[in-house]
Amino acid sequence: MKRHHQRTTLVLAAAGCAAALALPAAAEYASWAQVTQSRPIYAPINNPQQQCWSERVTETEVMRIDEAPIGVRGRVIDQPGGHPLVAVPHDREVQRCATVDTTRMQLQGYEVRYLYDGREYTTRLPYDPGTRLRVNVDVQPEKR
Repeated sequence: MKRHHQRTTLVLAAAGCAAALALPAAAEYASWAQVTQSRPIYAPINNPQQQCWSERVTETEVMRIDEAPIGVRGRVIDQPGGHPLVAVPHDREVQRCATVDTTRMQLQGYEVRYLYDGREYTTRLPYDPGTRLRVNVDVQPEKR
C-alpha cells in the first residue's frame, strides 16, 4: 500500500512538472499607476414631457332673435327676407397641451489619463479613480 502511494505521488508530481513546462513564459500581476487627469463625460438625455394649461376662448353663437333667451346681449344680424339673427359671444375655458423636450446631462463615465512606468495611457472608466489607479501588468517575451 505504501508503494502504491509513493508511485501515485511520483506520477502526479511528474504530471505537474510537465504542465508547468508547457505553459508560456509569462507573468501577470497588479500594480499602481499615477492618475494625471480624470475628466467626467456627460451625454444629453432627452426626456419629453407633456405640459398643459387652460385658456379662455370667446365663441360666438348665432341664433334667431326670437329664440334668444331674455336679456341676452349680442350683435343683431339682419337677414334679408328672413328673421333677424343675434350673435351672442360667450367665454369658456379650454385645456391645451403640448409636448416639451426637457434635456438633462447624464454622467457616462470618466476619461482617465495615467502614468505607468514612464508612459502615459488613456482609458475610460465608469468611476473616478482618484489619484491612483490599480492596473494589471502582463509580461510576455518579445515575439520575433
